[in-house]
Amino acid sequence: MPTVLELYEKLKPRLGEEEARSLLEFIESTVEQRAVTKADLQQTAASLREEMRQLEGALREQIRQVDASLREEIQKVRADLIKWSFAFWVGNVVVLSGIMFALLRGAR
Repeated sequence: MPTVLELYEKLKPRLGEEEARSLLEFIESTVEQRAVTKADLQQTAASLREEMRQLEGALREQIRQVDASLREEIQKVRADLIKWSFAFWVGNVVVLSGIMFALLRGAR
């Protein structure tokens, strides 16, 4: 790859001294801007990755909290179902016992 001086020497006869110098200065400033832009992009990407990690942690914690509350609610519903099921069967046994006693008394 040619050096800046070699490039200047090749451009000087074709463009003239002032124009060759201006062109090389422009190219150098463009290269510097690209390097700065690349560094800025890398820094921005690193900060975005860190922010995403933090958000992921916060989301995981919220999911744990929702999961715990859902499990608690499910346990309450399960206890209610068992309670009502027990009440239903006890009621049925009482009613059927009453019918059986009534039938037995009527059969005498």
